[in-house]
Amino acid sequence: MRFTPDELRKLAVPGTRDGGLSTPVPYRPHELAKRLGAEKVDELVRRAQAGESVRSLAREIGVANSALTRMLRDRGVTISKRRVNDHEMAAMAKEYVAGVTMAELEQKFGLSHGAVYRALHRAGIEPRASAPRKSR
Repeated sequence: MRFTPDELRKLAVPGTRDGGLSTPVPYRPHELAKRLGAEKVDELVRRAQAGESVRSLAREIGVANSALTRMLRDRGVTISKRRVNDHEMAAMAKEYVAGVTMAELEQKFGLSHGAVYRALHRAGIEPRASAPRKSR
């Protein structure tokens, strides 16, 4: 059923939008710390300061990396990306040339796809062509 513009105007309810769907919600800091509890938060802060990656911690507790990063930064933890050293880069390059896949390198070294790709690029390794995707 279609309405004309006049019919739509007649259907509209006059008044203000106070409390309606368009009311902006005030910013609320994330509730991750409340969900985890003070003891778990303290443990995560300690582990992050000791050098464990936010990615592995987030995976362990089942939350988004960004949420955990924000919570840790709010508590004064300095978050730094893990750097691939020259020894690891050489080992990845050697294995990749020998036939190991990017996914296997990611798993073995605990790195993201981008980190492995950048390390191989720095080592002067050209990526192999990817396999064709299977249609579903």
